[in-house]
Amino acid sequence: MSWMITASGAEYHFTGYEACTESGRPVRIEDIAHQLAQINRFCGATKRPYSVAEHSLLVSEFVQRDGRGATVQLAALLHDAHEIYTNDVSSPAKQAINLRAVQSGGTQAWRQFEREHEDTVRRHFGVQTTFSAHRLVLQHFDLVALATERRDLLNWTPASARWEILRDGQPGAIPPADWLTLDCPHRAGFAWTDWRDAFLGRFQELTFFLKGQG
Repeated sequence: MSWMITASGAEYHFTGYEACTESGRPVRIEDIAHQLAQINRFCGATKRPYSVAEHSLLVSEFVQRDGRGATVQLAALLHDAHEIYTNDVSSPAKQAINLRAVQSGGTQAWRQFEREHEDTVRRHFGVQTTFSAHRLVLQHFDLVALATERRDLLNWTPASARWEILRDGQPGAIPPADWLTLDCPHRAGFAWTDWRDAFLGRFQELTFFLKGQG
């Protein structure tokens, strides 16, 4: 049996009987906001601290600017919420873990582990259907965020390494956003607590609006 302590002091179980119960896997938005605001994207290889919370807010903003409804904006905000349990393992590392497991005769070990906790979070917030129905939209703007982050925050140039950001089954590379820059004093001046509060505030704004619609 294995479990972790969340920011609120709750026990979140990965294995054992408790892992099969709702009480053994408590999902709290306060934990999500707090912990995502302290988890660095790109394993910390950015020009400034850049958290999963800031990334999630950015993807939600892209979706909003595209004219999508509040439910899709909420799904965008929560698309990486499970990483408070799995951490933000880099995509190349995930691919290496999955490949090693397959080469050893097993299945895609990391993907199975991650999907389990994605499902836990999405069931809790009732957004499974939204993720299914708008998968390509969410993937697209997640990749736009990635392209923007690469341009503004990473020590990368096309000459230094080949790295095309592509959407599954679609031709052409995904371009970064041309209306903002992430490497700016305003964003860099935010403390992790500011991103935590911004994430929580955005969640509350969207859920309040959706309750009013219901």
